[in-house]
Formats: sequence, structure tokens, C-alpha cells
Amino acid sequence: MGEYAETLVRGGRVSLWMAEQILKDVKPETFARKPNFGGKVIDTNHPAFVYGHLATYPSKWLSAIGPDASIAAAPAKFDELFAAGKPCLDDPTGTIYPPMKEITDAFFATHKAALEVLGTTDDAKLHATNPREGRMKEMFPTVGGMLMFYMTSHMMMHLGQASAWRRCFGLGSAHGRACRERL
Repeated sequence: MGEYAETLVRGGRVSLWMAEQILKDVKPETFARKPNFGGKVIDTNHPAFVYGHLATYPSKWLSAIGPDASIAAAPAKFDELFAAGKPCLDDPTGTIYPPMKEITDAFFATHKAALEVLGTTDDAKLHATNPREGRMKEMFPTVGGMLMFYMTSHMMMHLGQASAWRRCFGLGSAHGRACRERL
């Protein structure tokens, strides 16, 4: 593994560790619910949407570095439900989104598969020109820069949404407890 690839894999593993912490004490019956205070639904992303959305990205990472991206693909229906720009809907009857276990299993399986492949990637592929067009290429001219963003910044931004959601449901901070336990 190249030095750049190792750095990316380490960052990705920290993101996955945080994703595990945020799920602690989350119940399947609230996983796809939006907070409701005094009859007012708070328009925020719930964990079902966050984890489902993030599960759609690892195959995109792999397609940027060349191997068969299907080994890290989420179920086909995830793109329809969780693609960028799709709305996060409150799901009180559990009929819009797949069950918690299906979503979280897909999230962890896709990310672990992608990290496994990334760990064997030569740094030259990460220094290659980003194949995306537009703003993403402007911000991240190399494949490695784009992957760094998706594996850390993008993931942590969405996990922050799930962390705030936890507080709305009275579950407290996942980060504070997790850091204390880890140290």
C-alpha cells in the first residue's frame, strides 16, 4: 500500500468507527423518523437517509481508481431513495425506506469493501487527474483529493446530521462517549 492510500484508508476507518458509535442505542422504529417537537416536524436528515445515502458512494470511489466497482455497490434501490438531491422523508409507518439492518449492513459492507481495495491501490492512481467534471474537479483536481473528501469530510458532515438527530431523540452525544471509551 502506498503512503497516500494508507492515509486515506486510515481516515476512512476513523469515519466508519464514528458511524458505529452514532448507531449505538438507535432503535429501528425511530431510525427513519424526523424529530417532532410540539407537533412540528423538524426537517433534518434522519439516520436511515444518512446511512443509505453514504452507502451509495463507495462504488463511485472505486470507479475513479479503476477496479470493478460492483464489489462495493449498494442495492440498486438505494440510488432511487438516497441519491444526492433526493429528499429525506419522515417514515412513521416504515414503508418508505428499507429496514435499519438492511441500510446499515449495506453501509458497512460497501465501505469495508472499498477500503479493502483502496488499501491495495498504488499511489499513482490517486495522483491521477480527477475524472469528474465541473465543481468537484475544480475543488479536487486529483482522484486522491476527491476520495479524501468523500471518505472524511462528506461522511463526517452527514454523520454530524445523524449525531444531532440522536440528541433530538434524547440519545446524547455519541462522540463524547466514544472518545472517552476509546481513550
